[in-house]
Amino acid sequence: MRSVPQTSSDSRRPFWAFTLRKTTHEFCGEREARTERLSLAEAIKPLLEKLNRGERLSVEERTASEQQMTRMAELDKEITHAEQMRALSAAQVPGVPEGRDELTDVERREQDFSAWLKRGTVSPELRAAGEATNSAGGYLVPPGWWQRLQVAMKAFGGTAEDFETIETESGQPMQWATVDPTTTIGQLVGSANTTGANAQTPGQGSGGGTANENQAIGDLDFVFGQGTLGAYMYTSGAQKISFQLANDSAFDTDAFVSARVAEALGRAQALAAISGSGTNQPLGIVPALGAKSSAGTSGGTIAGTGGFVTLAAAAAVKNFAGSTTELAANTLNPTTLLSMIAAVDPAYRALGAKWYFNDNQLLGTRQLVDANGRPLLNLQDGLSQGAVGTLFGYPVVVDQQIPNLTLSTTGGPIFGHLGSAMVRRVVNQSGLLRLDQRWADLFQIGYVGYMRFDIRSNDLRAAVTVKAAAT
Repeated sequence: MRSVPQTSSDSRRPFWAFTLRKTTHEFCGEREARTERLSLAEAIKPLLEKLNRGERLSVEERTASEQQMTRMAELDKEITHAEQMRALSAAQVPGVPEGRDELTDVERREQDFSAWLKRGTVSPELRAAGEATNSAGGYLVPPGWWQRLQVAMKAFGGTAEDFETIETESGQPMQWATVDPTTTIGQLVGSANTTGANAQTPGQGSGGGTANENQAIGDLDFVFGQGTLGAYMYTSGAQKISFQLANDSAFDTDAFVSARVAEALGRAQALAAISGSGTNQPLGIVPALGAKSSAGTSGGTIAGTGGFVTLAAAAAVKNFAGSTTELAANTLNPTTLLSMIAAVDPAYRALGAKWYFNDNQLLGTRQLVDANGRPLLNLQDGLSQGAVGTLFGYPVVVDQQIPNLTLSTTGGPIFGHLGSAMVRRVVNQSGLLRLDQRWADLFQIGYVGYMRFDIRSNDLRAAVTVKAAAT
């Protein structure tokens, strides 16, 4: 620790005199030792200058200088020992770059993980941190790598990204409460209430603001349900590269592996979010809405309950090429699209409802025209890069996992506020396996990424899909 200058009322004591604080190897590291030694060297300079001028040191000065030189010798031993330990560590762990003192713990972990990806190098820090997940050489991905995976995965399924997302550090079953508040309506004091056990009789009187005073308040009971979120394991499959590429410093192993793993896991999550059965796997939104109920038939009476809209048989679609049917064109006509909007209560639409199409359905929807031949899908000015597409005022999202219209089957375009309709649980502890031996005879290394997640329905009144007609 650094010596601290002392001030004294004794005029014979020079201003630079020091009293050393005793320590017993209480260093945070080599850097602190070097800093303290430099401070002591600076403090002893005035004594050297005094000796160079031929002056003698006082008893106090000699005592202070002896203490300082003794401490400097101790620090020299500390520094030499640290340098030897660092050299030994570098010799035992080839491939781990030097100059790590200036890095944060997260940066060191990223650096160690990169070395492991390229050469299979396991640094003492990585092993000491308890990152090994099994004897096959699997490691939990560091925070930065996991964030890059998340960003890349978003490209393979826009629907799931709009679900309410809960991130957890572990995968044990998690419960959450559900409730339907749409039938809960506040009451005028003294008005009739037939929903609770304490049914009321309407207050008497003809106005004046006094007839409903001193009346009993009836019960309005909330009925709660409970959902359970699990954590199903998904893998990316093996992503293989050659020994040469893995060890070539010019090849970005991190980018290659993260891109391939993200693509495989992203597509798996996107598929589960749309069509998962919910039995021993996540529940997709299409099966969930299919089990909900019908909100009515396109062109007929529609209830704002979510679920699905039943298509009319052989409903016509008018586009640039002329006229066809919804089922044949894999495209919904304007009447059905408006029915889907009506099937979602305005309270949910106001939260930020969107349309979800696959690319073929979006292509067909772009070709829809009104009675005057004008496109229904508005691309704003049609020229600006990244212009947001809207249909009847609601944004459009493309997800290739959205199913095509199929005879007598629920599924197709989706509309609603999916943050209310569905909930997605993601376990942050995703990992990666490096398989050195499985393809060794081919001089290849395999990488297998894995993650855990689950998807369940929450409030399906907030979303709607369609059920194709029999013809």
